[in-house]
Formats: sequence, structure tokens, C-alpha cells
Amino acid sequence: MLAVVENLPEWFDDTARTRSVPTDLRNQTGFVAVSDQWVIGFITLYVAEGRMHIGWLAVDRQMQGHGIGSRLLDAAEAMARELRIDELATYTLSESIAYQPYELTRRFYWKHGFKVYKRSRTDNPRCPEEIWISKQIKP
Repeated sequence: MLAVVENLPEWFDDTARTRSVPTDLRNQTGFVAVSDQWVIGFITLYVAEGRMHIGWLAVDRQMQGHGIGSRLLDAAEAMARELRIDELATYTLSESIAYQPYELTRRFYWKHGFKVYKRSRTDNPRCPEEIWISKQIKP
């Protein structure tokens, strides 16, 4: 899974690649997409405040646009249903930040029915605002 992250530096900065993702992979649950014995994507999940949260979602660059991310989201939704959780949530960079990789990220989530439920300012000058987004899970 870390190989997928290593090859996506525009989404995963040094701290994410070396500290955050490795730690979260050990401590969160989730799903892995595999093709020919190679990891091509993954999603990590945790429950907090009554929501199923996406910690990380990544798909190998060569496999993006082939439905892998959508299938990982489907698996997350199925797990939420099993746990009787009716909301799937995550956060990302705000639309106020014109950065192509995260424009693609937001477009992916909008396509899957996510909506903004909270905005928060940060002390990071490269990311002054985050949006918290979620979608309702149908039973």
C-alpha cells in the first residue's frame, strides 16, 4: 500500500508518506484492491462521532479512472451498513485552493454524492481551509 502512496506525491506529502499513512495503516481498518498480486488501491476507515470516516483513499496512477476508487467506496458503504452506520465522511482541501489533484479528488467525491457539512480554517499556509464532506448511506 505504501508503494501506491509513494507514487502519488501530489496527494501525499512527505509527512503523509513517512508518518501519517504508515501509522494509520496499522491502526485503521479498510479494504485493499489487488490485481495480479499487486496492490492497486486501498481505503482506510475508522468510526468516530457516529460516522464511518475515510482516513485514506488511494488508487495507483495507472489504474485511476477504472472504477477502483468507486469499488473501494462501495466496500466502505457496505461495511457501514453492516455496522448500522448511516453516514460516510472524510475531509479534503477546500475549493478555495486551486490545486488540480484535489480538484480531481473533490470531483470524485461529488460524483459519489458527498456534500460539505463543515468548513474549517487551518494554520497551514498551503492549505488554509479544509472541507468536511459526507454522504448518507442507504440501508
